[in-house]
Amino acid sequence: MSVFINDLVEESLNHRAVHHPYLRALSDGDLPDTQWALADFADHYYGYSLHFPRYLTTVISKLEIPAHRGSLLENLTEESGVYGEEEYAELAAVGVEREWIEGVPHPQLFRRFREATGITSPYSPDDEAIELVCWRESFLGTLTYGSAAEALGALGLGTENIVSTIYVPFVKALSRTDLNPRDTVFFPLHTAVDDHHQEALEEISLHFAATPTGKGDLRRGMIKALSLRSSFWDWMYERALTCAGASRMELVS
Repeated sequence: MSVFINDLVEESLNHRAVHHPYLRALSDGDLPDTQWALADFADHYYGYSLHFPRYLTTVISKLEIPAHRGSLLENLTEESGVYGEEEYAELAAVGVEREWIEGVPHPQLFRRFREATGITSPYSPDDEAIELVCWRESFLGTLTYGSAAEALGALGLGTENIVSTIYVPFVKALSRTDLNPRDTVFFPLHTAVDDHHQEALEEISLHFAATPTGKGDLRRGMIKALSLRSSFWDWMYERALTCAGASRMELVS
């Protein structure tokens, strides 16, 4: 890996989106009501997670080199619930059973988590919060209208590069609940095997990092994606600190 790509990887992992107070509070159990916060996250994040295959296909459509497209198509295959034996072995080592995930698309895994937290109402785009809509539409706009390098920076360096880190606080928070591990498998799955996705995207990024314009676009896309996620965390954190307390007061009264 080039020094430039390594530097971007480090920059992304040090971004506020990765070390946000919301994530620290989830990890440490330092929220008024962690279970309420997890259910709230499950409800709102679903509108982002549901579209992940769309994010991938958007980036794939911008790539001209067949080997690059093929590499990301492998990621898309995993998103649909198809893994290799090596991945199943890695997952078994962290307690993920094959039958929980085999053939189950990742958005469906997240829906399983959503329902386990008590969010049983059918998902409707009409009910989405504007904060979520703005995040998703802005992110999709970067992938769709930016250059191939900018789209890669957003989805790779600014998203897949941080996933295995930002989901760890959720794994820790969920370990303090009585939710069934099968219902929360979305998170250990992504902390264990998403490095493969990250490596594929970084390898493709090397091609675009060969020019000054490509380098600039990679970083621009990365910063856009990280900043959008950080803003979403701001909103989720504010809700976790205020709405949970308000909900408990309503119950008392």
